[in-house]
Amino acid sequence: MDIETTNAVKLFFPNPSLVQVFFESVANSLDANASEISINIEIQRFSAPDTLKITISDNGDGFTNESFERFARLLKPQDAFHKGLGRLLFLKYFARIEVNSVWGDNRRQFTFSEAFRDESKLEKLEKIQSNTTTLVFTNFIGERLKSYDDIKPGALKTRIIEQFLPTLHERRRTQRPFLIKISLQTEESNTQKEFFSDDETITADDLPELQSVSIEDPLLDAYEGVEMWFRVKAGMGERTLLTAVSIDGRTIPIKLLQPHAVPPDHSGIFLFVSQLFKGAADTSRQKLILPDNISEPDLLSVLRREVGKIFTEKIPQIAEKNEEAKNQFEKQFPHLLGLFEENTVGLINKDEALDIAQSKFFKAQKEVLQCEELTDSTFEKSLELSSRSLTEYILYRDKIIRKFKDMSGDNSEAEIHNLIVPRYQEFEESDLIRDVYSNNAWLLDDKFMSFRTILSEARMDSVIGAITLNEEATKDEGRPDIAMIFSADPAVEASVDVVVVEIKKKTDDEKENEYAINQLLDRAVKLAAHCPNIQRIWYYAVIQVNDTMATRLEQRKWAPLFSRGKVYYQEFPTKRPNGSVVPTPTFVMSFDAIVADAECRNHTFLEILRHGMKKFADSNTQSPTSEKRDED
Repeated sequence: MDIETTNAVKLFFPNPSLVQVFFESVANSLDANASEISINIEIQRFSAPDTLKITISDNGDGFTNESFERFARLLKPQDAFHKGLGRLLFLKYFARIEVNSVWGDNRRQFTFSEAFRDESKLEKLEKIQSNTTTLVFTNFIGERLKSYDDIKPGALKTRIIEQFLPTLHERRRTQRPFLIKISLQTEESNTQKEFFSDDETITADDLPELQSVSIEDPLLDAYEGVEMWFRVKAGMGERTLLTAVSIDGRTIPIKLLQPHAVPPDHSGIFLFVSQLFKGAADTSRQKLILPDNISEPDLLSVLRREVGKIFTEKIPQIAEKNEEAKNQFEKQFPHLLGLFEENTVGLINKDEALDIAQSKFFKAQKEVLQCEELTDSTFEKSLELSSRSLTEYILYRDKIIRKFKDMSGDNSEAEIHNLIVPRYQEFEESDLIRDVYSNNAWLLDDKFMSFRTILSEARMDSVIGAITLNEEATKDEGRPDIAMIFSADPAVEASVDVVVVEIKKKTDDEKENEYAINQLLDRAVKLAAHCPNIQRIWYYAVIQVNDTMATRLEQRKWAPLFSRGKVYYQEFPTKRPNGSVVPTPTFVMSFDAIVADAECRNHTFLEILRHGMKKFADSNTQSPTSEKRDED
């Protein structure tokens, strides 16, 4: 055989595996009309691949002169549906293959190796004997075996049935008997890997019982349609799925569905047979190659549609589970309603469905932003996308509320402050989206969403130093724990508002809570003096307001405000040294008031947007039908 094997294998078999040696051997035996095939695997231990010996024998037609000539002449197959290349894989894994073939009163012997030169020893026997062809594979090439399953009888049985299901199924249908024996002998077992001496057999009884339906579609008219053989079965112990086309008696898997499309404890087999697939495989028999006039995406869409019909009929709980998933999407991701795939086959994979919908959203945003002319349709699209973006932001706020709700006495004041306004992070006017998602002062009041200036650490140090009270115990290297955000940069703008938040850890200590309130006015005076262009100070003291504390506040003329928690308000005039007055609206509020009030406002926004998104999704779903009705 005058060919450089290593490069030939790389060219014709880009992703080879040891199991393909078994496949090619079994294929040769079946092509030779063998009814009995024996596979014997011997190895001292899995970690000693140099001791691997494989013996494969069958009772087929044998290496007659005609079949030997085809074997010796690479790329000279017996017909248009055979590749004539499979034996190259033998030399990828084994340096030596001894062949001994007896048919009638003839015996042919030869060694297949890199040095093979199309020669064999042929002799006449004294009497006619039973047909027997044996191949003995030795001198394993490679440092290790990749997988236990490559030589375990149970795993090989499953894979051989899958690979040759079309041929074996046809033999059973036409009552042609077959028996494939697989045995493993090893001196050293590995119970953890379930690796030990074992035997398996494959007979007609091991094949799945398949039903068939004919697939008719204009795409397939020139090829007399496609026959789909299938089985869907529950109670299999594990989830398995095989979708493949039958090419020359062997299966070529196609990616119609992901394994998770089948419910747990179910198995699905879908095998497609057609004139379209004859000879339509690459040289390694691992990939479907279609004629130029057939679009692979269109074909897969037709086949996927038919599989969906079977799933709907055979596994009704798929529809129930998918309805639950869609309801969950509507609740959790209303900004993506109308973008989720409607024609899902099998169980919805939530992560995959979410990724696809999100990608559609991003793509639509990009298209609108890149359009050069704002047509009526583009304008409508931009309104829709704006609603989706706003819904996404409201969902983000919902997560912040839940996180704030989970805060407990174990959380530090710094952690709580950082959730409302990130400390020491300087915002930039050019990055509105980042700033909006970083500023959570809306927890206090939605009007603070537009406040976008947080001072740098150096400037914050200066302000904190100026407003620190002499008698207070400071934290964090001598600074009180305060969150502060400005309506604009106080170093640039003539007049700015500022929101100051002081949060005390959850406690019912009345003295500690009163002290926090008393600090507010003194600190406001210092802040107004330090920043002369502040026009208003919004002060928030967030403490644990119990009934006793509430009574104290009302006695001191603090006005209770409508809230789902406890909120008290009073406005103080803060005088500067020059006599000017800075209005200082001051709020004392409980932790639960922040959460409950923000939750209520956010829920209202979310329900309005959710309703709008659902109406949009419903109108999109109905529009094709409406158009068709109009045409009729």
